[in-house]
Formats: sequence, structure tokens, C-alpha cells
Amino acid sequence: MKFLKLGLLGLAGLLAILQFFRPTKNFSTAPSTSGIASTFAVPSDVQALLRRSCYDCHSNNTVYPWYAEVEPVGWWLNSHITHGKRSLDFDEFGAYPPFRQYHRFGDIIEQVTKDEMPLPSYLIIHRYAKLSPQEKTILVQWSKAMMNSMKAKYPADSLQRKPRRMEQRQQ
Repeated sequence: MKFLKLGLLGLAGLLAILQFFRPTKNFSTAPSTSGIASTFAVPSDVQALLRRSCYDCHSNNTVYPWYAEVEPVGWWLNSHITHGKRSLDFDEFGAYPPFRQYHRFGDIIEQVTKDEMPLPSYLIIHRYAKLSPQEKTILVQWSKAMMNSMKAKYPADSLQRKPRRMEQRQQ
């Protein structure tokens, strides 16, 4: 019994110490000059869906819930945000090369269609972010339209992924 009390006291102490080590928040006060809307036509209904369901992890401005202030949960959320922005950052989308923009639209179509985004773990608490079938259709149709506009604007080879250097050496 004494060992259990000491263990719980040690765990409580460790959790208290962890509160002093927090990740940097994903928040920018500077307006984005290379956001997706700077390069592509983003209708207001699409913009509203993106803000509601995607921007917390895929933009430079996350709206943090109260539990993000409790470590190690804050670290876990930060890792999701970092990974999400590495994959797709709507605030930096206009700075991507055309082939990356094109493939990100394809990723949006695939992940929304397969219910991979928003993440199921995110939807547990953020139920408002869940996309209805109609909203999914809106995002998919818009993404397809953006891909078609890129096909009309750029040569086909500029929309293809460039081989990586290691792949080039192996060939």
C-alpha cells in the first residue's frame, strides 16, 4: 500500500513538472500571403468547410481546446498539428510548386471520400468538424475543379511528381 501511495505521488509530481515544458503554439498574427485563396478560387462555402474541419491542423492558426493546456496532451496535439502541416498547409499552399498543389487536391479528394479526414480521433471531441455527405461532395467537386483548372493551365509533365534523387540513382 505504501508503494502504491509513493508511486501515485511520484506520478503526480512528474505530471506537475511536465506542465512547465510546453510546445510552441501554432498561431500566427501575420496574414498569409501564400494561402490557398491567393492562388485558387475558394468559394465561401468551401472556405467555411476548410476552416471548420481542416484548419486546426492544416493552417498556421490552431484554435486550441482547454485540454491542450495539460501536458502531455499538448505535446500529442502538437505532434498531430506538425504532421498535418507538413502534409498540407492551407496558409502556405500558394507557395507549393504546381505538382504538389495538384497532388494535394488529389489527396483531399481521396481522404475526404475515404473518411480519413478529419481524423476520427479529432471528431470524438470536435463533432462540429464532421463533414456531411453533401459537404464531402462540395469539397470533392471543388478539388476536382481545381485539378482540372491546373491541367488546363500547366503542361502535363509539370503536374507529375519529380523522382527523388535516390530513385534517380537507382535507375
